[in-house]
Amino acid sequence: MIAPYEMGERRVAVTEESRRWKEAGLISPEQALGVAKRYRPELVRVNLFIRILLALFTALGVVALIALPAVILEVEELGMTLLFLIFAPACAWVADRKLIHDRRLYRCGAEEALLLLAVSFFSLAVAIPVIDGGAERLGWLAAHGILLAGASLLALRYGYALAALGGMVALSALPFHLADALHWQQPNLARVVLFLLLFATGSWSHLRLRHRDKLPRGSLWCLETVRLAALAGIYLDVNLFAHRLMWREWLGWSPGAHEVPWTDPLCAVLTALIPLAALALGIVRRNRALLWFAVLSGIASILTLKYYVHFGHLAEELTAAGLFLTGLAFVLMRWLGSGFDGRRGAFTAEPLLEPCLYGLDAEALAAIQPLAPGTRGPEAEGFRPGGGSFGGGGATGGY
Repeated sequence: MIAPYEMGERRVAVTEESRRWKEAGLISPEQALGVAKRYRPELVRVNLFIRILLALFTALGVVALIALPAVILEVEELGMTLLFLIFAPACAWVADRKLIHDRRLYRCGAEEALLLLAVSFFSLAVAIPVIDGGAERLGWLAAHGILLAGASLLALRYGYALAALGGMVALSALPFHLADALHWQQPNLARVVLFLLLFATGSWSHLRLRHRDKLPRGSLWCLETVRLAALAGIYLDVNLFAHRLMWREWLGWSPGAHEVPWTDPLCAVLTALIPLAALALGIVRRNRALLWFAVLSGIASILTLKYYVHFGHLAEELTAAGLFLTGLAFVLMRWLGSGFDGRRGAFTAEPLLEPCLYGLDAEALAAIQPLAPGTRGPEAEGFRPGGGSFGGGGATGGY
């Protein structure tokens, strides 16, 4: 990541953590204000609504700036290529030098929109001459590769999680685009390549996240996005077979049906195992994102497994699954609550940030921190005439 973001994100993390502690009642507003003053980030930030507006207005302004000379001069393909070649580095330079390094903008929308437009303009500048030359598929494939490389570069350099997500989407579509451009006659090969790509990127991001304490905040978000996107891609790829069976049931027609006999059982097993694996990994790693993925994919598996293993009507299966999960949650809470001091290991059934339960201890903990109000030392005593109480030779402090 670039140095301004890496240094500023540490201060942003500290101030946001102090804000959460203040809302939970763990520290007083004065202590949170002291943290905010001491760790005030130099980066300029805005809320999500302003960020979206700035991104939209920036994109509209730049597109209008390109469209104006294109319409006035009535440029053709070569003219548009030249315009894109001019505006692509210009957008990247303004965003990187003027907005990020000089103005210290931090995810304000404008600089993100300019960088995304720079990548898009460069991909179009490369694709238009190739398409104009008659190689349409090769031109779009080149644009696809540039978008993938640009999104990866933005994620690595600036820590944009949205760019990481776009890179994963482009990576997932690449095998199918290659199969179409190169006239592969084996569509199942593209799915095997997709599975291997997602598995490799998901494993790589998971191994990198084992050292999360040493990673900058933006890199952490990007790696988490890559891992969740890889898991979601594998899960959706597996579930495509469930939808294929659903289409066969509803329409009597199965798009992309094949004759491999072991594919359906394998997909059924993976549909059940992936949520369980995510749940186990989320518990072991104490990762909330993985737990949410396990919950959502588990719900999807309950809905789609009926196309592989049919126990009854869908309403009956959902009712039975809901009762089972409710009973499991109740048993887990009782099991955690019956442990020593109401916990087992690092897990507890009680919310950790509950002010009414932990407020006094947390205030005492905050009081010993360096940012807590300093303890008042003994005041210096003034001059006291007289000698000690046991003065020799009849000496005394009184007259």
